[in-house]
Amino acid sequence: MATYKLRCNLLGHSKDVRAVAGTPEGLILTASRDNTARLWGPIDNGINYEQKQVYTGHSGYVTSVCVVPGNATHPEGLVVTGSRDSTILAYSVSGGQPLYTLAGHSDTVSSLEWRNGLLISGSWDHSARVWKDWECIQELKGHNGPLWSVVGVPRADGDADQQPVFILTASADKLIKLWKEGKECKTFSAHKDCVRGLAVLNSERFLSCSNDASVILWAISGESLATYYGHTNFIYSISVLGNGGFVTGGEDRTLRVWGSEGNCIQTIHVPAQSVWAVASLPNLDVICGSSDGTCRVFTAAAERQADPSDQKEFEESVAKSTMAVGDLGGVKKSELPGREALFAPGKRDGHTIMVREGEKVNCYSWSVANQQWMPVGEVVGGAGGSQGTSGKVLYEGKEYDFVFDVELDEGNRMKLPYNLSEDPYFAAQRFIHKHELPQEFLDQVANFIINNTKGMTLGVEGNSEMADPFTGGSRYVPGGASGGASGADPFTGGNRYVPGASRSNMGSSAMVDPFTGASSYSTQGPAIPSSHFFPQIVPLRFEACNASGMTIKLTESNDKLNPEAQLSKEVLEGLVGAVSGSGDANPQLLAPLEKALQWPAEHVWPALDVLRLALRSEPMQKVWLADDRGDALISLLVTLIHPPAPVTAQLLALRCLANMAAHGPGRCVLSKAMAQVVSATVGISPYPNKNVEIAAATVLLNYSVILSTSSQIEDQCQILSGASVVAISAKDPEAQFRTLVALGTLLSQSDKCRSFAGSLDLKPVVQSLSNITNPSKVGECAGHVLRFL
Repeated sequence: MATYKLRCNLLGHSKDVRAVAGTPEGLILTASRDNTARLWGPIDNGINYEQKQVYTGHSGYVTSVCVVPGNATHPEGLVVTGSRDSTILAYSVSGGQPLYTLAGHSDTVSSLEWRNGLLISGSWDHSARVWKDWECIQELKGHNGPLWSVVGVPRADGDADQQPVFILTASADKLIKLWKEGKECKTFSAHKDCVRGLAVLNSERFLSCSNDASVILWAISGESLATYYGHTNFIYSISVLGNGGFVTGGEDRTLRVWGSEGNCIQTIHVPAQSVWAVASLPNLDVICGSSDGTCRVFTAAAERQADPSDQKEFEESVAKSTMAVGDLGGVKKSELPGREALFAPGKRDGHTIMVREGEKVNCYSWSVANQQWMPVGEVVGGAGGSQGTSGKVLYEGKEYDFVFDVELDEGNRMKLPYNLSEDPYFAAQRFIHKHELPQEFLDQVANFIINNTKGMTLGVEGNSEMADPFTGGSRYVPGGASGGASGADPFTGGNRYVPGASRSNMGSSAMVDPFTGASSYSTQGPAIPSSHFFPQIVPLRFEACNASGMTIKLTESNDKLNPEAQLSKEVLEGLVGAVSGSGDANPQLLAPLEKALQWPAEHVWPALDVLRLALRSEPMQKVWLADDRGDALISLLVTLIHPPAPVTAQLLALRCLANMAAHGPGRCVLSKAMAQVVSATVGISPYPNKNVEIAAATVLLNYSVILSTSSQIEDQCQILSGASVVAISAKDPEAQFRTLVALGTLLSQSDKCRSFAGSLDLKPVVQSLSNITNPSKVGECAGHVLRFL
């Protein structure tokens, strides 16, 4: 098979390219986190592509695309997109406003396919839907997790005018299901983790790819026929090539081309962490979308390959992006082979080795297609274990207080770096993720660190670490009592912290090596330690009250109304007076507020500000939220969140919803209306300003508090999904922080939530927030959330 090389780069998206598709005419569709989809067409030289159309209209990032062939109604065909905003939009190929909007899913639309007159959609709401003539005709429910891929299986007789006989769905619950006429008729179970992609070979066979780094070939009758390995991390996408082979992309920075027998023919490294999506063109060219916002096209046809200068530029970008290859470090430079290692062939396509060349350590990847080692970058920090100038241990270019040697099995020695300023569980999670160890090792590794650094602590610098993460006040311990050794700070090292154990249990019997088995080790206690950031157990409220300012704004709005809608000056002052004190508001004094809440959207926000303060009062909630009054109030607030309501109304409506969580009556109403409220809160992202961001994040945080002790996993997962949307769009640090606390509150309380979170692609979002150092609480909180991902 000919070697694939770069054809061209498609540059235009500003964020990750999450979905790609090719058309029979050789056009390319891309979808991105930048909330757009784009159409690309080849230009005259037959090599490059140019942007033809940009499709806008979604309020969340675009997660899926497909093409509808032309017909009598739409001769040029349609472009269909699915989004994190839960909607599906259909556009004319030539662009413009969406022609159809399909609503029905309650979460991200993760997959779309057009097959013989039917549109099939899969969603994170655990369901698939079948649409005909832009109306839903079937809802497929049976999975216990988000759906990642849906495909239609063609008829065995090849009649292109007939509907598909079967539909396949793949989910985060590790299962694939087969449906016929809307009914589940078979379940395929072999993957060990979330199933991310499906690709149909013919009416009898199909392929699946998974987070377990494998590809499985299935018979439609139910048998697993073969399992293919090659990727070293999550496989996100799979697509069939016209010659019987297929292509995959994943988290190991590679695009891999496979032959019809399941052999990996070629590994293509790209200068991005994640290859999110792959697809093929009729001419066997391969498309991939990646986390650097670029879509790349590769071809095996020499006449379509980029010129040598562009090829060289691509190779250099690959080398540059992988210079810090942390997962290849941890050995001394003197122990590495020299260039003589390059005379022996690699064991498989993509096999990677490090080679000592003078003072440098370079990384090479074996190319089966070229039958040679290809350079993919210089390894920085390859001299792990040498001493730095500060007295710390230098490992992979960074200094650590300790770098432990851990021998998991004979001959497999790994380095475990740790700084005393770190949470042991954070360092342990990083270690097991890096070395792809089972998650069950988390407790063992963390306690290994704790026991081998016993008595080693850092001094506390001032009181900055003792601040309430919300108010900046004294130590914030959600729901915990002060004092006592068990309440020691696990992050500063003030007193040694052992999750689930008292200090009396920290004798020599606890000092064991979890890998060699020296002494016995007990796994009693929680698998995940608590954090001083979460779980949050008390809902947050918006308390600020400027009585004179409220009176002025109420009067200004009142004066703009028709006389029959106005309130007297005395009534307005009475409303402000009723809520400006520190005690409970008197519901009777607030009776005129009902009339004020009916003011037009452009004038109602001062009345909403009064309502915000009133909802802090439990007596107020008991009266105003009784019976169906709570439902009516929710309906009003949700209406005012949606455009075209002005930003001030959106802001105050969100703050009212946040304060509703202050007491039991409000929590009951919020729980019943959760889907409605969360959809509205998330649906207006990206938010117009930081105050709206903070208000939206607070609504979700308060929902996480309400649901933290609930067994309603679907409700918890909806908040996780919504919080991830806010985390992506929010720019304000406080909004980012509150969103992270919401995530941490749910993840720290539920194994099922942690399992679900693994399928939501939360990790890249949280990782980006973990780099924020000002304010430090954002990065620190993100670091603790990462322990669950």
